[in-house]
Amino acid sequence: MSSAKVIIRNLTANWVGYGTNLVVMFFLSPFIVHTLGVTQYGIWQLLTVLTGYMGILDLGVRASTGRYIILFLGKKEFDKVDETIRTGLGLYACVGGLIFVASIIIASVFPWIFPSAPSEYHAVVSAILPILAVNIWVSALRTVLSSVLTAHERFDLSRGSDLIMLAIQTVGTVAALKFGYQLIGLTAAVVGSNIVGLLVTYYLANRIHVELKLWPLILKKERVSELWNYGIGAFIIAISAKIIGQTDFVLVGNLISVDAVAVYGVGAMLLYYSNTVLAQIGYTFFPALQRAVAQDEMGSARWLLFRQIRLAMILGIAMFVGFIFFGEAFIQLWMFHPEKFTIEYVRQAALVMAILSGSKLLTLFSYGCRTILNATGHIGFSAKMTLIQAFSNLILSILFVVVLDWGLAGVAAGTFMARLLADTFIVPPYACHKSGIKYRSYLAIVGGRGVLTGLLFAAICYGVQQLLPCSDWWEFFTQVGLALLLYAPVALLLLVSAEDRWRLGGKIGKLLPSS
Repeated sequence: MSSAKVIIRNLTANWVGYGTNLVVMFFLSPFIVHTLGVTQYGIWQLLTVLTGYMGILDLGVRASTGRYIILFLGKKEFDKVDETIRTGLGLYACVGGLIFVASIIIASVFPWIFPSAPSEYHAVVSAILPILAVNIWVSALRTVLSSVLTAHERFDLSRGSDLIMLAIQTVGTVAALKFGYQLIGLTAAVVGSNIVGLLVTYYLANRIHVELKLWPLILKKERVSELWNYGIGAFIIAISAKIIGQTDFVLVGNLISVDAVAVYGVGAMLLYYSNTVLAQIGYTFFPALQRAVAQDEMGSARWLLFRQIRLAMILGIAMFVGFIFFGEAFIQLWMFHPEKFTIEYVRQAALVMAILSGSKLLTLFSYGCRTILNATGHIGFSAKMTLIQAFSNLILSILFVVVLDWGLAGVAAGTFMARLLADTFIVPPYACHKSGIKYRSYLAIVGGRGVLTGLLFAAICYGVQQLLPCSDWWEFFTQVGLALLLYAPVALLLLVSAEDRWRLGGKIGKLLPSS
């Protein structure tokens, strides 16, 4: 199978997988929010964030294990692949106890960190967090095994495992809430589905990588050194990403209220899912890009980089400009409930969505830059910049909430300003320099064309809203569909290369009946 077909297959598999997640989220989230209520849903959001923080205590082992599996397979050093897998699992086994202890400590201080959380939920939190800590260890094992599949570029199998897990979690969630098990039931659904996902992924990885060996665990010095050197950078990036993406929830819960966490979560939810969809582009291209760098084929690496940048811009502009213009109507139709999620909550969530969407538009300018830096061994710079961005986000968010009293909008504005600093002015020039790309060319393709496309699509969205009413789902999807239909030729002209337009025209021509 040609490389182009492999990329298309893998990208399709990733988007189908995460598209399914998006559909499930669309239908399941209102059910969860309205069943639990704003307070319990806010607590669940906080538990999810705290669990994510505990997950990064692996010190980057998961990320570095996946990277070296891909690297050594690219070099055909199969003995090192085996050593990397068993050493990675060995290291993670060592930190599993640390994560469990951390969960107990966090559970004990939860009432102090979030004083607005009602006391009747304190015992539930103390019971749930250690269970979720064990679930982190299960997730780590599944991630390492999934890395074996992705290293062989079998994203279709990896996403298939994810879909099985999603189906079990969805059914379990609905059943748990229907029978009144609430937060405990949600936890059981998450952990149970993850265990099934681990077993399925192990079966598939064992079929694809016949040399797969997980036992006995080892701590080989050379592999430990590699995983540690790369992993510490990945750890810094991971913890910084958590600060950027999820500390917002902690700040809201501490500085405003637990109920406000639920409102912020609704406004941010689509952004996190869309970020996952975009991340799959880089995730899909990374094995080929890393292999090109390993074989010193920098021309191919740069070609792959620009391909993923163009693709990310086409999707990203459509999503984030669309969220800004259609966000409030969507949230009102999706979440509004006269008692559980009022119209004031809808407006606050829509404002959060608009500000965060603007910040995500900024990240498109540096999309792929950290990927090429990581692949070429400059993860240290990427880690430093992500750390600076994270603490800028934290400080600015606190300033906007405490000093300026901007509320939820202030937390989102902190994220916007931090991304403006790093993703616009610092990371792109450095990445271009290290990968041999002319910065002027990068500015023209990513900056000039991206800004023009975004402005034109904003005008399209505004015009469609003025032209058509929106009072139900049918009218909403008509608005969005028309806007995307008008966006397609703009994106094709400005963001798709002439070569790709020619290829696309040729394929369409073959499908048309000949006269």
